[in-house]
Amino acid sequence: MNRLACLLRFLCGGLFVIAGALKALDPAHFAADIDHYHLLPYFAVAPLALYLPWLEMICGFATMAGAARRGALVLLLGLTVVFTLAVASAWLRGLDITCGCFGAASAVPLSFALVRNIVFGVVLLWLVRREGRPVPPL
Repeated sequence: MNRLACLLRFLCGGLFVIAGALKALDPAHFAADIDHYHLLPYFAVAPLALYLPWLEMICGFATMAGAARRGALVLLLGLTVVFTLAVASAWLRGLDITCGCFGAASAVPLSFALVRNIVFGVVLLWLVRREGRPVPPL
């Protein structure tokens, strides 16, 4: 089971590093993706588009390296929950947008992104729980 946890930590961490890097390369496109959800005021979109990719990359590296791993996993789980709620909201409102998860490379429909994020969230929750302390209530 320890090897499985290690493999999943590297996969999750690597996925967030790649996703963050793709968004950091084109923050204007990522800002437009965020704005398409119609959930945030416009003045909040640009700072989020600049900050969020770097948070994802730092947490992804920490998840793989082991430094502050549990804290990084908790942050990634929180980001995944918030993003899953945003995707579900957009899907329920019938918005015809892509998820924006991987910057300009995002071309999956919201329904696929929703299922993928739920699975990803379950994996992250399992990894957080494996770190030894109970997960704080959401």
